[in-house]
Amino acid sequence: MLGFILFDMSTHVRIAHNVYRVRPGWGSTGGISASPSPAPSVRQYLQTLRVTHLPVTTTPKGSIMKKTILRSAALLAAGLLTVTGCAANSKADAAAGGGYPSKDVRLIVPWAAGGSGDLTARTLAPLLEKDLGVNVIVENKPGANGSVAYNWLAEQKPDGYNLSLMGVEVATLQFMDYDIKPENYAPIGQGLAGPGAIAVPIDSPYKTLEDLVSDAKAKPGKLTFSSPGIGSVWDSPAAGLQQLADIKLTSVPFDGSAPAIAAAAAGKVDFSIDAIGSQKIQVDGGHLRYLAMLTDERDPNNPDVPTAQESGVDLQNASWVGVMAPKGTPEDVVTKLSAAMEKATEDAGYQQVITSSNLVPTFKNSTDMATFIQAEAKRYGPWIEFAKNNTK
Repeated sequence: MLGFILFDMSTHVRIAHNVYRVRPGWGSTGGISASPSPAPSVRQYLQTLRVTHLPVTTTPKGSIMKKTILRSAALLAAGLLTVTGCAANSKADAAAGGGYPSKDVRLIVPWAAGGSGDLTARTLAPLLEKDLGVNVIVENKPGANGSVAYNWLAEQKPDGYNLSLMGVEVATLQFMDYDIKPENYAPIGQGLAGPGAIAVPIDSPYKTLEDLVSDAKAKPGKLTFSSPGIGSVWDSPAAGLQQLADIKLTSVPFDGSAPAIAAAAAGKVDFSIDAIGSQKIQVDGGHLRYLAMLTDERDPNNPDVPTAQESGVDLQNASWVGVMAPKGTPEDVVTKLSAAMEKATEDAGYQQVITSSNLVPTFKNSTDMATFIQAEAKRYGPWIEFAKNNTK
């Protein structure tokens, strides 16, 4: 590449032992520049460069001097084209993801500050920064079951510089008349999971899930459960419980999991269905009692509590948090982000923070996550339709 960059409005250049003045005539800065402006042809450059010979010892053969000047100008033009060509190639490489990332990355949280999703983002961010070499700026955009953030992300340029956390709502909101569909996004990966449980007030007469189901069959619509809202990650499995057990329950909606669990702990409803970790503080405080785990196997931290499947209802459910980008993000950018996220979730510090919050560090790469989200949509769709048609 040409070994000099000149920006002076009137610059002296020494070529082949002759001194020339390069007058402004090309480009916005004049002279020779490596800025990525459109490269002129050699002919255009020679026409606009206007090279003049400063007072030096002349040669009797003016034609030789003329040829020397033209030859020197041609060398300058060739060098300029090399510089501009390199700049253009650099731009193309960056556009293709080869130079990614070259600036800060924004990571949106679709929920309010202080929750498990916010904790995940702020724990992931410094680890991603370490791997990517740029700042990862966390910003909360809560509202409307996460749709505020999801709609915002779908409108962003798919270049990998705007990302968002996601939960199961990215798969379920399409069933609730939101314009949110999984195919509008490019999954990056999963960061954690929060397996669920059914818990009852400490003085509840129900000692097993079989007891609860039996009473619900005897009293259709009389038993109540606290819900974070129709279509939420924990209202939907309650619909699944009704379908699988052939019972009818009454949903009592609350604005989120925390007040819903508190209502069950206070005995205002018959049971809570939510994340094991979210219920744990009320269980440890002696206000709730686990009745069944919505897991494939017994929870190692609660080995005496059977799974719902062991109790006759084949129901599993877990909340989860992942990261996604807008649809159309280059594949190599998605791959790079997914690899960085995998490394972050394997970090001992990350795992300690997540497990201490009663959640499970879990990673799925971008390909597996795309398949998983589609499976979640198929699983939750019927539950949501059931809830919409049977909620009082």
